[in-house]
Amino acid sequence: MMTNQFTCTLLLLIATASSIYASDDRSYVVLVKGKDGGVICGGALYNNRTVITAATCLTFYDVDQLVVGIVSSGQDINIDNNGHTFNIAFDPDTQENDVAILRLAEPVSATYVKLPSKQPVTGSTGVLTIWSANKTLVDISETIITADDCVSGKYNYEDGDLFDSMLCGLSKDQACAIAGSPLVSEGQLIGLASWGYGCANKANPEVYTNIYEEKSWITSTVESW
Repeated sequence: MMTNQFTCTLLLLIATASSIYASDDRSYVVLVKGKDGGVICGGALYNNRTVITAATCLTFYDVDQLVVGIVSSGQDINIDNNGHTFNIAFDPDTQENDVAILRLAEPVSATYVKLPSKQPVTGSTGVLTIWSANKTLVDISETIITADDCVSGKYNYEDGDLFDSMLCGLSKDQACAIAGSPLVSEGQLIGLASWGYGCANKANPEVYTNIYEEKSWITSTVESW
């Protein structure tokens, strides 16, 4: 199932945030980067010290060698000592519970996302913000489709591919999203780009971490810090 999940991710690994600034309404967007400047994942600011991103972004990298790029200011912020964790239920084979938390070494000023107040409704839309190959932020409109539709045979997914911690989004535009890229609706973080087969488009849904399903874990983790 997972053979091609990082195809689109690999297209976007070489980038820096030093010269690009987000507009105020999406200054929550961050980039998880290596200290050499290479972009690894996306993420979203939950408060002035907390980033929500994908567990994938931590499990395969040495976190001590990572920083968080604040796209709205161009700053690179260190991750606090021991200020990183991912959901212990994360399964790297299936991508279940693909969510992680980073605590910044210093506070930042930006807009912040809220956690979703309800499950995303089928047919509702959100905005996926991705870091493009030409080092700009690009907004892609995504429409939530049901898991049954996603694995119906119309697309590349099949029974057993999707779990409760996931949701599918379909776009008319091509979206090559790195893991952790935020899907936001009305200021609420409803999803994080997790995996998929190649770049998403109108015939190929993106699979997201369903943040509503991860809400209690995120809340309890942040409160414990």
